[in-house]
Amino acid sequence: MGDSGFMGGEWIFAFLIIAVLFGGGGFGFGGNNAAYATMADINASNAWQTSQLNQQSILTSSMNNNYETSRLISDQTQTYLNQNNNNLLAAIQGFNTTNQAISTGFAQTAQAIADLGYKMESCCCSIKTQMLQDRLQDTQFALQNANDIANNASQSMYLISQLKTTA
Repeated sequence: MGDSGFMGGEWIFAFLIIAVLFGGGGFGFGGNNAAYATMADINASNAWQTSQLNQQSILTSSMNNNYETSRLISDQTQTYLNQNNNNLLAAIQGFNTTNQAISTGFAQTAQAIADLGYKMESCCCSIKTQMLQDRLQDTQFALQNANDIANNASQSMYLISQLKTTA
C-alpha cells in the first residue's frame, strides 16, 4: 500500500469493520434499529436529571443537618458530663471536708475525755491524799491525847505515891 495519507489508507477498512461490528444492520448510521430523541425526550431526560440532582441535594442537606444535630447533641452531652463531673468533685470535696471536720471533732472530744479522766484521777488522788492526811492528823491527835492521858496518869500516880510517902 502506498504513501497515501493516514496510516497508508488502511484506516478506511478499520473504520468499516468497527462500523459493522457496533452499528448493527445500518452500520451505525440510523439503519433499521435507529432511535431518534425528540425534544420531549430531551426535556424529560433533562427534567429527570434535574429531579435527581434536587433529590441528591435534599439528601445531602438532610445528612448535613443530621450530622450537625448529632454534633450539637454530642457537645451538649459532653457539657452535661463535664458539669456532672464538676458537681461530683465538689460533692466529694464537701464530704471530705465534712468527714475531716467530724474526725477532728471526735479527736478533740477524745482528747477532752482523756483529759477529764486524768483530772478525775488527779482529783481522786488528791481526795485520797487529803483523806489520808486527815486520818494521819486524827491519828496523831488521838496519839497525842493518849500520850497526854498517859502522862497525866503517870504524874498523878507519881504525885499520889509522893503524897503517901510524905504523909
